[in-house]
Amino acid sequence: MQQNKFHRIYVNNHISINNELEIDSNAVNHIRNVLRIRHNEKIIVFNGDGKEYIAEVHYEEELMILIKSENSLRKIDTHKIILAQCIPSAKHMDLAIQKSIEIGINEIVPIISERSHPGNYKKKKTHWENIIVSATEQSNGLFLAKLNNTMTLKEFLDEVDGSDAQKICFHMSGRKINQSDKNFQSHIILIGPEGGFSKEEIDLVERYNWNIISLGDRILRTETASMVAQTILRDF
Repeated sequence: MQQNKFHRIYVNNHISINNELEIDSNAVNHIRNVLRIRHNEKIIVFNGDGKEYIAEVHYEEELMILIKSENSLRKIDTHKIILAQCIPSAKHMDLAIQKSIEIGINEIVPIISERSHPGNYKKKKTHWENIIVSATEQSNGLFLAKLNNTMTLKEFLDEVDGSDAQKICFHMSGRKINQSDKNFQSHIILIGPEGGFSKEEIDLVERYNWNIISLGDRILRTETASMVAQTILRDF
């Protein structure tokens, strides 16, 4: 079955085969007026639980989605990566989240560091969650990445201290990555903001026994560093 022929729709509902699916007015508008899906057209629906389903759109008195079957052709990647992204300017943070979802990030933690951009982070969380949903639909994802509440660098280092995951802070002062760094089923990666980490922050990260690793001698934008780091660890 060629999934790319079907639109993928995220729904925040329980899904069961041979049942009609209840959707909210925003989803109805998206299907009817944005995607312009026709009567009896097949779509793929998912709710972020790791499964996806083939469904049909019916236009009767109201728009209705009928769940036809589960799509069992997908393989789940068990390699878990958590991205701790120090918050850059709005457009670069949006891009870092979007591209991380496309690559397959499992969890995102927005971090306040010395050079992070200021802002109303609680208000931005809804915006970031919408980016996650849209990027998951587009990129054929099965799970919605978890978006944590924003926290300071020190709070984050305390929270993950003792984790069995391989913890890597990507910074130009670090060593080269090696195969043993990749040979973990769980990674936590820390990416600096625009302007990078301060010396004091790198010293703090080292005191928590993180691996400091370089992505080469080129100066990368923060959203580029995030994408490159994940791609290296996914070993595509």
